[in-house]
Amino acid sequence: MPRAAALPGRLLAAALLLLLAPLAAAQVCRDELVGALPDRSLDRPATGVDAALVLLRAVQLVEPALPPLARVDDVGLDESHPAYGAVRYLRGRGLLPPSWQPEELAAEAWREMNSRFLGWYELGGPLPDAPVTVGDLVDDMARTLARVGQAVRPAALLAWDPEDDDRISFWAIIWNWTVYPRLLVFRPDPGVDLSRSPRDALPHLSNCAVRVAAYVTAPEGTAKDLFLAHNESRMYVVATQPEKPGWPLLVEQGAELDAFAFALPELEGAEVYAAVFDGPEVGFGTLLRLMTSVRTNLSPAGFLNHLQTP
Repeated sequence: MPRAAALPGRLLAAALLLLLAPLAAAQVCRDELVGALPDRSLDRPATGVDAALVLLRAVQLVEPALPPLARVDDVGLDESHPAYGAVRYLRGRGLLPPSWQPEELAAEAWREMNSRFLGWYELGGPLPDAPVTVGDLVDDMARTLARVGQAVRPAALLAWDPEDDDRISFWAIIWNWTVYPRLLVFRPDPGVDLSRSPRDALPHLSNCAVRVAAYVTAPEGTAKDLFLAHNESRMYVVATQPEKPGWPLLVEQGAELDAFAFALPELEGAEVYAAVFDGPEVGFGTLLRLMTSVRTNLSPAGFLNHLQTP
């Protein structure tokens, strides 16, 4: 499609974004999205493969260690294709519509890809036209990613060593406003501590798309009890980043702190993993009692807001 034919529609979409959602008009992570492409020439025609690679990067910035959501029987690309893994990942998360084609990118397919990603966070509103160039595609996804970054509700869980309350025993993000609620557990960084303010640790859990501002800090035992307060509760590892097979993994009772510390052999090489918990939910009364044992910049109502799911 000639650029001149697409320009009015793209200008109209941009105007709607400015009028209806000022925050959404911002662009974030543009360098990271461009870096996902093997050919970073921004003035060449955009293809479906370009769109898949850019969307994959956007999803992984917001949703690390996201388990598959659907079975994939047909990827639509040969296994030898360089984008096979990216396309398989997106199909397994339900983000590629039937209209997606690898060699060309129709407006319907691109709009649906953005719509499905936004829908994970109950976001609607204006959607982009078909991108003419790779630069258009990156601009569109940078706007979509800005909207997603404003919608998510991350809360850091910073657990300290009971023998040294400056040392972080484990850290994670409570990640509930998402298509797959889970706890994102990050590999400990010995260069980060709590000797000053918990806020000093938050940039290490943030990125260009997600800014973590809320936090809960507690001794490691109390932090663990936010999810495993009952004897019958179980912890499962359901995905890692980088990806590897073998999930879900049931963590043996009593080994949860080893899992949080990445001391289990199954977590070797993982930088972040997703954990879910099976068992009785922590009741409101128990939650309020636990909240009196933690340090946080959230009110009880604010904490419950971060526990909500779409």
